[in-house]
Amino acid sequence: MSPFRRRRPSADRPTDISRDQTQVLRPRDEYGYTEERVVEEPPRRGPVLWPYLLALLLLVLGGLGAYFLLSQDDDETKPVPSVVRLPVDDAVNRLTAEGFLTDVQQQASEEPQGAVFEQSPEGGQEADEGATVTLLVSRGPAETTVPNVVGLELAAALDKLDGAKLGARRVEVFSDEPPGTVIAQNPAGGDMAAQNSEVRINVSKGTNRVDVPDVVGQTADDAGANIREAGLEARVVNVPSAEPEGTVVAQNPAAGTQLERGKFVRLNVSTGEGAGSGVPDVVSLDEEQAAAELEGAGFTARVVREPTTDETQDGIVIRQQPAAGQSARAGATIRIVVGQFSS
Repeated sequence: MSPFRRRRPSADRPTDISRDQTQVLRPRDEYGYTEERVVEEPPRRGPVLWPYLLALLLLVLGGLGAYFLLSQDDDETKPVPSVVRLPVDDAVNRLTAEGFLTDVQQQASEEPQGAVFEQSPEGGQEADEGATVTLLVSRGPAETTVPNVVGLELAAALDKLDGAKLGARRVEVFSDEPPGTVIAQNPAGGDMAAQNSEVRINVSKGTNRVDVPDVVGQTADDAGANIREAGLEARVVNVPSAEPEGTVVAQNPAAGTQLERGKFVRLNVSTGEGAGSGVPDVVSLDEEQAAAELEGAGFTARVVREPTTDETQDGIVIRQQPAAGQSARAGATIRIVVGQFSS
């Protein structure tokens, strides 16, 4: 069919051609008709955008790549040196030389004072150059006040020190205080000391002095055994005497005297020989002179102390037994009474 349609001429006929159609009119024929053809036009398209979008995408990708490369140069990472156990000055110098900053913080620690005992980041970890490394530096152990334990029994002293987070180093010493009593300490009570450190405490193990036993008249063997049982040593000196051989006829120091443990007691032991002689007069002599004179005459002095209110008699022989001039066998014991002043 022809695309042309014949229409009656009509000057007033309205058109119904759309925007996408074109009306083509042919000249009128002899009958007054015209032919028209409607030609469909292709739809109009908007502007093409995809080349611009592609270009924009390429620009964005290029910018991201450049930023990545630049950021890699600016934020270079490197391993953090390990500075634990180093003195703080050495640790700071080493980190600074590697391009790191430092933040030094001091805390109580059992590590030596001034040494780094912890760091963050840890040694070997990767960090940006210029990053800050936190260093914990020991300022020494925490301190505590030392309690006073002098005069306490050992168990009570140990409990008190333990409550203050302190240990004890016990040293036993001779003392006139009862055994087991703390008689001294170091550091002293009230001083400051590091927690968990030790306080030296001197603990009494009793006096070091013992009473000298009376062994005059005993055999040398028995006397020696009794002297050693008391914590002393016997030194035997053989002297001429009419007493049976092997009998202790004198001793020095005298019985009842206090003597340090381990000291010697002189025992004069009879040889079973010797004649009697007159006893020298030692009254009014001091104790040392009287003993020397009696020993020079072959006798042994036995000192007995007697209280006196006369100050001039202090340390002086008041009387003796046997009396001066009396006969006594060689090596016999002469008892001398020595005054001891008391007000």
